[in-house]
Amino acid sequence: MKKFFMTLVASVMMSLSASAFTFDGIDITGNVQNVMREIAAKGYVFNEEHNWLEGSCQGTVINLSFNLTDVKTAGKIGQMLINIPVEGGADAVATAFKNAQTIFNVIYHADKAGNPNTYVADADGTTMQLTQTATGLRLTYNTPFYKKK
Repeated sequence: MKKFFMTLVASVMMSLSASAFTFDGIDITGNVQNVMREIAAKGYVFNEEHNWLEGSCQGTVINLSFNLTDVKTAGKIGQMLINIPVEGGADAVATAFKNAQTIFNVIYHADKAGNPNTYVADADGTTMQLTQTATGLRLTYNTPFYKKK
């Protein structure tokens, strides 16, 4: 669990090192075709059963999906969802969630809108929301192009 958590922290820290919000070195605020091309070049493959991309980010197996529908600007990504599986059942997921909350409270600033577990991820307006799922954690990145329903 500790190794997983440290890998998660390292992945997030590395993704925050550019002027536009990046994920694993990829600017997700770019146009959809370029982003998808760069993600494919990183070795992510499409899983038809779950309708997501599977791959490894900094040594952690993750699943990526994108909201390309709710956008203010055509050809941009509205949201990027990162699912991080956690082994060990419900207790392990709950512990990982609590640990991630603690770390994100240090790394990020809370979103001023007061949404729980929502953080300012980048000065470009990208926010990140941490949620707990039945099988792990989900990080939902809302880009500046996201159009809320």
